[in-house]
Amino acid sequence: MTLKQSNSQVYDAIKERGTVYLATFQELKQRYGEEEAISVMRNVSHAHGVRVGKTMAHLAPRDFESVCKCWVLAPDDGATFRPDIRRLDETGVEVRMMTCPIKDAWADAGCSDQEICTLLRCASAYDRAALESAGFNVEIELWSPGKDGCCLTRISEKS
Repeated sequence: MTLKQSNSQVYDAIKERGTVYLATFQELKQRYGEEEAISVMRNVSHAHGVRVGKTMAHLAPRDFESVCKCWVLAPDDGATFRPDIRRLDETGVEVRMMTCPIKDAWADAGCSDQEICTLLRCASAYDRAALESAGFNVEIELWSPGKDGCCLTRISEKS
């Protein structure tokens, strides 16, 4: 298997996760309304993030080089999400993911920009919970229409 095939397979698998995420959100919204769907999706994303974050706790309080390797560049050394690492130093990491297969799945499914923003709000609970559970402060600027790439994340030492 070549690297290009592997990256395509990784991209497609993550994109499929976005498709499942969308179908779940739509079903919850239909049954219980949008507010409850958002609440459930954020809670599930948060709970999953807490579990993942515990596996990175050994990196706190400031091993930002390793955070970059195991979070920012995962799962394939940056090929899938194409991170634009704007800062990596002893105080933290600032990165914008330039591609996002999950967001691409939603766009390909015909979601409006507003729907994509809502879904990103739900999904970002995972990232926030993972990084906070690992022992870091995190700020996430969600993608919005007109912005390049996807979300901008700032990771720093927990205050």
